[in-house]
Parts: sequence; C-alpha cells; structure tokens
Amino acid sequence: MRHLPVVCAAFLLAAALCPSQASARPPLSLRLGYAAQVSTARAYDLVDENDHLPLFRVGAAYAFPMPEARWEVEGGFLSGGSSASLHQLEMAKLGLVGVEVGGAYRVRLGSYVEPYAQVLIGYDWLKLGMGELGQRVGQVSATGLLGVSVVFPVQAYKAKGPSFLFDLGVGYGFRPDARFDALAPEPPDEDVKEPVPSQPLRVGDLPLRGVAYRLQVGLRL
Repeated sequence: MRHLPVVCAAFLLAAALCPSQASARPPLSLRLGYAAQVSTARAYDLVDENDHLPLFRVGAAYAFPMPEARWEVEGGFLSGGSSASLHQLEMAKLGLVGVEVGGAYRVRLGSYVEPYAQVLIGYDWLKLGMGELGQRVGQVSATGLLGVSVVFPVQAYKAKGPSFLFDLGVGYGFRPDARFDALAPEPPDEDVKEPVPSQPLRVGDLPLRGVAYRLQVGLRL
C-alpha cells in the first residue's frame, strides 16, 4: 500500500502525456501570415493615419498533447511598419522587427475546429525616421489572443498525418509607448567631421498598444 501514491502519480503522468484519439495530431506546426495592431491614440497618426501597424509573421510551435486538448509552445518573428506624409514634403516612417515566444492552450471541437487562448512575450526593435533623421529603440512587448484554427488533414480521415491549418486570432497588444527623443542624422564616418553640429529632434512618446489581430496559414508535421 505504501507504493500506491507513486503508482497513481505515474498513471496520471502517463495519461497526461499520452495522446488520446481526440488529440493525436502532429506536434510540430509551421505558420506564416499577416499580423496587425490598431492604435487609436491621436499621436499614432504621425506614422499612419489609418491607425494600423501591419506586420508579416512567421512562427513555429511544438505541442504537448493532453486528453481532448493540446498545450503549444510557440516562437515567432515579426517584421513590418507604417508611414505617413509630413506636410507633403517628407515621410515619417516607423519600422518594427520583433521576436516573441509564448504558449497556447488548444481544445478540440469536432473533427476540424480548435479554439485557443494564447499569451506571447516578445522584444521589439523599433526605428522612427523623418527624412534624414532617425532613432532606434528597443523594448519588451506582450500580446494576448483568443482565436480559432481550422485543421484539414492532407489525407482524409488520417488525423495523425500532416495537416493544413487556417488560423484567426484577435486580442490586445500590450506594447508600451516608444520614446523617441533623440532623432538625428546617421553618424558620419570616423574620418569625416560633421560640418554643422546639429541638435537631436525630440518627437516624444509614440503610443503602440492596441487591438491586435492575426491571420495565418500553416502546416502540421
């Protein structure tokens, strides 16, 4: 009897790690698609009058199956930006390159549908440019999403084989305001002196938090 707790714990662990028929799908997923964030703060009009920050996203995830569900660990890469005209003479351009990692809890709903909840933590490299002036900053970001994936096996009625997937997620991007207070020209070469020393341009804080959405296609292997 003294070994009963150990036996029960081993049984529960095996049950959690062993995929059931409902969750027996390939563990590796590759995804690419469109991600965007909408910032309605007036200050964001500096770089986009339509309040959008469009991004290209590519990601990879690995799933740990559970009965009737799966827990995914995912990493992703983001790249994109926006721009707006400044008095019809110059352009204000915002560029973003970022990485993110997080987890998603997915539930099987029928044969093809998987609702999910996901949380991602990332790091963004941002650049704001105005004509010949520019500044780069880096900061942490976070995103929470609720979504649904539609999964289609490559071979019908074979859920364990490769599958195509279509993914739609909506949530909120918790990106802090980016502080751009030192826009300046690109530094000259070391052997070239700047003819007229210039003072950096202070733009202020650029709000980046807002509603986030994502549209992806992918493959499970």
